[in-house]
Amino acid sequence: MLLVPDVGSGRRRVEEVKALIRRGCGHVHLLGIGGFGMAGLAVHLRARGMTVSGCELTPGRISEWVAARNIPVATGHNPAHLASGVDWLVRSTAVADDNTEVCEARERGIPVFHRGFVLPALLEGRTSIAVSGTHGKTTTSAMIAHILASAGLEPGYCIGGEVDSLGGVAVLGAGSILVAEADESDGTVTLYEPDIAVITNIEYDHMEHFETEETLFRCFDVFARSARKRLVYCADDFRAARIGSQVPGAVSYGFSDGADVRGTPVETAAGSSRFRVDIKERESVELCLPVGGEHNALNALGACAVAIEHGLEPGRVAVACATFRPVRRRYEKVAERDGIVVISDYAHHPTEIKALVATALRQPRKRLRVVFQPHRFSRTKALGPDFPSAFQGVDEVVLVPVYAASESPLSGGTSDDLLALFKEYGNTSVRLLASLDAAWEYLRATLLPGDLLLIVGAGDVEHLAYRAKDFPGVLTLS
Repeated sequence: MLLVPDVGSGRRRVEEVKALIRRGCGHVHLLGIGGFGMAGLAVHLRARGMTVSGCELTPGRISEWVAARNIPVATGHNPAHLASGVDWLVRSTAVADDNTEVCEARERGIPVFHRGFVLPALLEGRTSIAVSGTHGKTTTSAMIAHILASAGLEPGYCIGGEVDSLGGVAVLGAGSILVAEADESDGTVTLYEPDIAVITNIEYDHMEHFETEETLFRCFDVFARSARKRLVYCADDFRAARIGSQVPGAVSYGFSDGADVRGTPVETAAGSSRFRVDIKERESVELCLPVGGEHNALNALGACAVAIEHGLEPGRVAVACATFRPVRRRYEKVAERDGIVVISDYAHHPTEIKALVATALRQPRKRLRVVFQPHRFSRTKALGPDFPSAFQGVDEVVLVPVYAASESPLSGGTSDDLLALFKEYGNTSVRLLASLDAAWEYLRATLLPGDLLLIVGAGDVEHLAYRAKDFPGVLTLS
């Protein structure tokens, strides 16, 4: 459990990684290479001259993406993976201290680094933009990279999602700019010293690492004050504003009066939004965004603020925003047939789910149905009472077992506990099924024309979306 961010020792570890990267050679092995963050590191380390290999317990789509870039990916963990002259090791948060490869590396004197020490080191030598926040950081990072790419700046990026329109999880980029998603989940957000730091919002999460909300808040405060040139923050979020208002020269964005980059909503729909942006001492401009929801409009305002900091004219920013394509699993339409629409979304926090449902309710449908896989027992227990109200307006909620993400079951944090909270809230249109397979069979038997189905969660619930992509062959319409 993280009580306070140990910035000093963490930054010393970052300096060790920088020294290894500066050499531009050597063999680095990544444990958990199939995760978004680790896959991005693999691409950037290889581009910096390293020999890169990795392993993953259950290789999937991201592992295949990495392997397609000529980076070897082994299945499972085995000390034999270190036999080919590995110089240093990087492990994801999901890889435990007693992992066989980690233990073998330490016995051999091979340095082992947490992934959170590596991305901050990769910012060295680039004009860096680091985006953090409890919600929206992946989409905001993708929007920034898209706008800068549309302006011909050829940015690199490394973010926690798949941006198919830009090239996938990560791209080195031929330009000087690197856009990085700075993960707050384990406190390593304190280790970034970017040129521009962005805070989208701050809400209590990641209870597996943070004992209190104040501890998480302190991490963001360190991050904000570490920006070398500018902090950009959301004025609509009171915690982000509490930090940002204390940082000299910070730039605010949002719909709030007084925001430096201020949006005025004009029109929103399920798949689009249109609003005016007023920029202090600059011309106003209208943004037409091909994604819906006020939360995405806020993300776009943050991206606009960063782009303007880089000297882009507002009109050019508006043109770029009009061609943005969302990150995969951010209100991603995966199937549509006979009036049934299936949407896949990564939302796993009550605030994210509430925004997702609000967006879906704007879309024409007869019934709005949701399959929800809670993520982590610790989060489900801590935020359980907030989940039922987040689904307000949904006609049916199908719960499946919690995605553990390496956690052990926790009393009060299971899907059975969550079901009880739904019933206590008064929501009777909720059912708990024993597995994803059971949920799929139930959906096949009960989906009707006019249904809008949301497949929601940060775990392997997305496999239901993959099945839905083969919609015509497997779905039996009632």
